[in-house]
Amino acid sequence: MQMKKITTIFVVLLICAASVRAQNVSTVIKTEALKMAKALGSLDMETYATFMYPTLVGDNASKEKIKQGIDSVNKYREQFGLKVKQILIGNPSAVQTHKGIMQCTLPQTTTVEALMGTLSLETTLIGLSNNGTKWYFVDAMMYKQKDSKEKLPELSPAIVIPPMKPPVMTGADGKKIN
Repeated sequence: MQMKKITTIFVVLLICAASVRAQNVSTVIKTEALKMAKALGSLDMETYATFMYPTLVGDNASKEKIKQGIDSVNKYREQFGLKVKQILIGNPSAVQTHKGIMQCTLPQTTTVEALMGTLSLETTLIGLSNNGTKWYFVDAMMYKQKDSKEKLPELSPAIVIPPMKPPVMTGADGKKIN
């Protein structure tokens, strides 16, 4: 009888430990995603680039594309008064490990303010990690581009990317623009 109690307690402790570990991984993912969002929100593109999957930014052509992207963002920011108003990161999906890479998805809502109004865009981020502590993020739309997809790990068949929602535009008067 005593052995049965000990076994039951041991099993309960194992289940609790697994649950805490899963929560910890989710917390790490969301914390990393929030750091990335903060860098994007403040247009700190150097820090933002540290959250891009290494194979996407490892070669000179990719680095040049990033530099051009930064230049474009700065140009449009000045020309149209663009300002990242808010970036919301949702909770990560269940983590899947596929071919040695931990993977999940996270919803992201970005609201950008401009002279003519605001634009709100809901997207899906793909989180990727080799070790569970350092996470990289790729916009699901970017993952679908052939040149990017070739540089990224294969996604687990269990990862579901929801269809992208159309952006919501609101005029300076607060009315929704179709």
